[in-house]
Amino acid sequence: MKTLLVLLLLIPSLSWGLTFKNGKVVSGNSDGVNDYGGRFELPEDASPNYETLRFFLNNYLNDWDRFYHKWSNEKYKYLVKGYREPYEFQFDLKENDEIKKEMQGTALLSYILYENGNIINDEITPAERFGDLFTNKSKLHSQSAGKSITSYILGNAICKGYITGINSKVDDWSAVEDTIYHNQKLINLLNMNAGDHKYVTQNGIINSKRWYNSFAVEDILKNEFKGSKKSSPKHNYHGFLTNLLGTYVIHKTGDDFQILLDFIFQEKAQIEDSVFFTKQENAKPKDKTFWNQFRATRYDYLRIARAMMEDWKNNTCVGQYLKDIYSTAIFKNKSYSQGFRLGYTKKYAGQFHTHFSGIKRPIMMMDGFGGQIFVLDFERDRIIAIQAIHDNFNFRKLVYDKLKED
Repeated sequence: MKTLLVLLLLIPSLSWGLTFKNGKVVSGNSDGVNDYGGRFELPEDASPNYETLRFFLNNYLNDWDRFYHKWSNEKYKYLVKGYREPYEFQFDLKENDEIKKEMQGTALLSYILYENGNIINDEITPAERFGDLFTNKSKLHSQSAGKSITSYILGNAICKGYITGINSKVDDWSAVEDTIYHNQKLINLLNMNAGDHKYVTQNGIINSKRWYNSFAVEDILKNEFKGSKKSSPKHNYHGFLTNLLGTYVIHKTGDDFQILLDFIFQEKAQIEDSVFFTKQENAKPKDKTFWNQFRATRYDYLRIARAMMEDWKNNTCVGQYLKDIYSTAIFKNKSYSQGFRLGYTKKYAGQFHTHFSGIKRPIMMMDGFGGQIFVLDFERDRIIAIQAIHDNFNFRKLVYDKLKED
């Protein structure tokens, strides 16, 4: 009886500071988990233990739709179903001990090296590490790599005739009237060179408590940007411009937006499983709005990168779009800590990171928070595709040294 009484007294203290949902800890510390104050994303400068990495990975894979239970899927997703004839990869696999070592000791989930039409390295987190959570069918978020995919959609919209070109002006959309973005060239928005740094940053909208990835684009334009004035342009990296660009494509394509997405991801990329973007959590089902967060499997991300590669190599209309935005690259207005992956690139081109230090050939990188990385090395017919829970792997060895070795 005394033992039972002691246990009953201990239970409140054991659960102190924890928040539970469906019997699972969603906030607080349990079994070594540090939720970093209830954040949904691991801070980039964090040093998480194994239990914390598992906690966040589970959230990334399974809790993303917690805001949308009140909507039916078709109202909050821009979904493209898997293609009837998915692209079949060829393999010429080689062992790489360095990649295996990183898989065992870091937050790395997936590493694929694709060269000259073959997958050369193909490593996924082992079962004893994160493999019970992350598989070939898992659809992990793109984070800001979705910015580059959004740019690719815009390039296809140009080539389909919905938009004139990267130098056309956004002067045909009432939502941007009397805002800083009205009558600006698309390339300025693509390069995040719109002179909007007094109003918005990567951390959010200045003088507003609303997060731009949580509300419909036209709602943000109407309330936070009405009457805004352009400052002298300089590179100002943030996600609202990408959301605006995606919403502009929806405006220009009208009822054909789904047709455009199906063409890109089914006919061109030849995806195997469904992929999708979602609307912002506080948008209404009827809102025509776009959030650049994207989800796909590891092989479908590679299929999409391969479609970009093929466009560039074959000098298609979209390939020319990629070359045009590459030629307009501007220097980043930001410094990075030593060794951080984005510090290896000097310029920004149409929603891609470009111009690796010490490398003269054209390379474009899609990059997302936490280490979602897809590198297009055009002249070497090479793609490096990485997914991770957290950026604590060796980017230099896994990516930069590979690019530099030849």
